[in-house]
Amino acid sequence: MNGLGRPSVRAVVYTRKSSEEGLDQEFNSLDAQYEACTAYIASQRHEGWKLVKQRFDDGGVSGGTMDRPALKALLDEVDKGLIDMIVVYKIDRLTRSLSDFARLIERLEKAGCSFVSVTQSFNTSSSMGRLTLNVLLSFAQFEREVTAERIRDKIAASKKKGMWMGGMVPWGYQVHSDPKVQSLEPHPQNAPDIQRVFDLYEELGCLSKLKREVDQLWPNRSYSRGRLHNILRNPIYIGKVRHKSDVYDGLHEAIIAQEQFDRVQQQMQLKSVIKRGTHHSRGPSAFLIGKVFDETGDRLTPSKTRKNGRSIRYYYSNRLITKGADPTGWRLRADMMEEALQDMVKQRLGRRLHRMQIAPLMKPHDVNRAIQALERLSIDQVLRLIARVDLSNSVLAIQIDHEALVNHLGINTDDLDHDYLSFEQPVAFQRRCNGTKMVWASYKSEPNHALIRAIVQSRSWVEKLKAGKSVSDITASEGISEGRLWKRIRLAFLSPKLVTAILDGTTNQELTINKLSGKDIPLNWEEQKAQFLC
Repeated sequence: MNGLGRPSVRAVVYTRKSSEEGLDQEFNSLDAQYEACTAYIASQRHEGWKLVKQRFDDGGVSGGTMDRPALKALLDEVDKGLIDMIVVYKIDRLTRSLSDFARLIERLEKAGCSFVSVTQSFNTSSSMGRLTLNVLLSFAQFEREVTAERIRDKIAASKKKGMWMGGMVPWGYQVHSDPKVQSLEPHPQNAPDIQRVFDLYEELGCLSKLKREVDQLWPNRSYSRGRLHNILRNPIYIGKVRHKSDVYDGLHEAIIAQEQFDRVQQQMQLKSVIKRGTHHSRGPSAFLIGKVFDETGDRLTPSKTRKNGRSIRYYYSNRLITKGADPTGWRLRADMMEEALQDMVKQRLGRRLHRMQIAPLMKPHDVNRAIQALERLSIDQVLRLIARVDLSNSVLAIQIDHEALVNHLGINTDDLDHDYLSFEQPVAFQRRCNGTKMVWASYKSEPNHALIRAIVQSRSWVEKLKAGKSVSDITASEGISEGRLWKRIRLAFLSPKLVTAILDGTTNQELTINKLSGKDIPLNWEEQKAQFLC
């Protein structure tokens, strides 16, 4: 309560600016917003408003996303019940999306928090304020969609004129030295490297051999087969600019002659493998047959083995089958590999669809429909979207099959921007102690339900002992030996972080009941983390 008997209202200011321009100035846009908001809070002092001095500023972040550091920190404070009112300069500083706004209001109402716009004279504590806000947001979203459409049209028109519209600069080029020229120019040192890559492929006729040569010639580059494949197919090197499925004459100078580029395309076409993966009896791995390659270019072959009556699927480097033991060979658990790929593809494609990158000319409601279709895909259907996977010790390079993408998500072929249909995903692997290179992808997998049940059981035993039951009473009622009880009861003393990881399925698959019961578990939780999670 304040001095007037009114309940105190803890008010905090949130500011945002879409671009980073001017943020280095002594007094910038964020400061101007903050001053206006603090002045408004001061004017409401008679209503019990009190300024929370902690600042929440997002500079250079779009209002079209909720993934903003300061906003996340602010909402965490709201969830803790530490804030009663959020004050913004204009409503679009907080969000520009109706769907995001609906989720935001629901979250604020749950925490008993409201927000007010200084320049638009309403707040969400009243039904009229919420109605007015919905109307304003409708126009704000419409304005944003129209602006995005204008930008997409401008990009399309600029590429038709052969301009370089930004992005990752291709190997062999650099941004033009004249800032007035929106184009590229050959890099003095790297352009000859591209010519050498094309010459080597014509000479060797094999991507695997090309990769080995590239690794020897430029050991600091470490290009995957998939990356080299994209370089050899990229029309940028013959002076062209690609926009979706169309190719236009570029303003930049070509590095590769048209005749050589055509020869390489024909050579690659002849080398392409027959599409596989149409056999359904083998489970999900059938959809990856012929698509997964290791860092030597060796194809991974699906295989099965039986252990304790269970059938376990693997992917083996082909040389392990044809030539026997090889310390460089790969042997991957198929279920983990497939789940990891499903997560990666859904996450990356969903993000690129949301950012209007895969199909920049699609209407927003069509994009939303495609994202929803992507979320509904089963693991088999997601694996069908993959054209190729290249493995290395730290990166997975994934290429998406554009025909499958069109068929499954209902996207028009002409709308696709092929530059966004391949990506690289950093990964982490662990090496087993036996002689074989057994690799495990560090991705969330199915939780070990047997281990979870054992932890619950061990905790119940501890509670019974605390309640005064004897060890013999527990062993008799549970039908177990005393030695087994003392081994299993160790599981009751696992750290909360380790238990959370077990529940989430993010621990190593080899962290089993026997492994945890077969050795002394450190009582120190940091030692447990070092021993079992790192």
